[in-house]
Amino acid sequence: ALRRDVARSERRQRIPVLMYHSVSDEGPAALARFRLTPAAFHSQMSWLRANGFHAIRSEQLEWFIANRQPFVGRPVLITFDDGFQNFADHAWPILRANDLTAEVFLVTDLVGESALWDADSGPPTQLMDAGTVRRLAAEGAFFGSHLATHRAIDGLSSSDLASELLRSRMFIERWTGRLTTAFAAPFSVTDRRLGRLARECGYRIGFGGRHGPADLDCDPIDLPRIEIRGDRSLDDFVARVEAVLG
Repeated sequence: ALRRDVARSERRQRIPVLMYHSVSDEGPAALARFRLTPAAFHSQMSWLRANGFHAIRSEQLEWFIANRQPFVGRPVLITFDDGFQNFADHAWPILRANDLTAEVFLVTDLVGESALWDADSGPPTQLMDAGTVRRLAAEGAFFGSHLATHRAIDGLSSSDLASELLRSRMFIERWTGRLTTAFAAPFSVTDRRLGRLARECGYRIGFGGRHGPADLDCDPIDLPRIEIRGDRSLDDFVARVEAVLG
């Protein structure tokens, strides 16, 4: 309790934004970097809770940056790219058990199908369907755009990129009943057009290809994240998060 009280009184300039993909005991060996076991994810979330962290959503992060307000306590933004069904099956129950939430970036044209972009590495992983998105949103999960098709944006025309930004946002708002203002770039690929087009399409927060903690000097449309790999230890996770605390 004392540790949590101390954590709540802290003020800081930086925040860890954690990037996950898959939580499962099974999957192609070639994608092991992007996949944590449920046991490993449970250990990480338990550590966050025991050390006084509280989860925020991207809109709150954008507010802190826009208002130049130091982060209070130990906030963490937990993000998941792709929207795998195993988030609903494994990650979400663990998050709820630790009084945490997360933001999931959905590939909206493929919701209810599978991760076809990974087909070269083995059987594609199942993606959540719209009904699951609705249920999790009602339970307190948050959702943003991973665009519509998971194509890298440097291969899209400006009109196609704008179309994907708009279409994905429309569907997520329909499924969740909430305004959608955040996106994450597929494959972490960005270019000069992305921020401008995203803002024109109604987005205020974006996660691109930069790695590291987010701070009050960041451009909210091009925020960095810390990739949490499945082939690293709990000690590595702790070291990465504690490095942000300074």
